[in-house]
Amino acid sequence: MLVSAPMSQQTSLTPIALFKLLKGLLVLLAGSGFLRWIDPEIDSGLSPVLDALHLNIHTRLLHALAVTVDSLPRHSLWLMSLVSLGYAVLLFVEGFGLWSETSWAGYLTVISTCILLPGEFHAVVREWSMSGLAVLAVNIAIVGYLVRRLAEETLR
Repeated sequence: MLVSAPMSQQTSLTPIALFKLLKGLLVLLAGSGFLRWIDPEIDSGLSPVLDALHLNIHTRLLHALAVTVDSLPRHSLWLMSLVSLGYAVLLFVEGFGLWSETSWAGYLTVISTCILLPGEFHAVVREWSMSGLAVLAVNIAIVGYLVRRLAEETLR
């Protein structure tokens, strides 16, 4: 376990854990949002959550997204929601594992993040954006930090 690190280093995984948990929450909301288009009953269940988070679903960006998602076939929406919800579960597992400073969570985070890096790099190269570049840089930094930290623990 990564717990054997000195106390000053122990809390160093907290920002990564919080980042993963926040990302998991956003992906969970996205996956739940896809379900809203499949079954109107889900919409009534999600309304209190959206109200509690102060999310306004009547913005121009969300309207454009709604028009795009409305044109997708039903099976595509199911697939998108299942993938989103599965990815959210992975992010929550990583986040809670990193929060508790377990080495398996470090390995899981390195592997899952490395698998997604080529797609993120391709997206940044194809359509350059500051936010895409920032996400890519953060993910590369997370992988680098965790690999260094796991190597230090293994060498002890």
